[in-house]
Amino acid sequence: MPRRRTPVKQLASRMENELANLLWEMGYAVVRGPSSGSGVRKRYQPDIVAVKKGVVIVIEVKKASRGKPVYIPARQVRGLREFAERSGGIAYIAVRLPGGEWRMHKLSDLPVTPSGGAKVADPESGLRVNVLDEILFPHSRRLTDMVGAREG
Repeated sequence: MPRRRTPVKQLASRMENELANLLWEMGYAVVRGPSSGSGVRKRYQPDIVAVKKGVVIVIEVKKASRGKPVYIPARQVRGLREFAERSGGIAYIAVRLPGGEWRMHKLSDLPVTPSGGAKVADPESGLRVNVLDEILFPHSRRLTDMVGAREG
């Protein structure tokens, strides 16, 4: 008989799928880790890997409560860092805020906890997904690009 998923796992899967679909709509190729968050395994698998124009983003998905920090266990931090290094990617913690808004926090910018984990002190301070996309892939021309084009 198949094992039934717990409500927590169902919520986590829904959140991961929601973010994966959002990134897909923004032009990323997206893969959701098939066993993210489950049992013992020999190698770490992030919740989501998203690729666009050769840029790899490795993501661990977390849910936030209003006004409370989010903690990432040391094992997940180590795994996320290693996966990002092996893939040449950038590690992010994606936090879903109450109301459904997403904020992206670069793992390397987060403080390390005494146990070796990471802490998102203010989940609302992260970048919105569309802002991160604009930083990684600017859609508008820069003033210096336009000035250079006029001179030539």
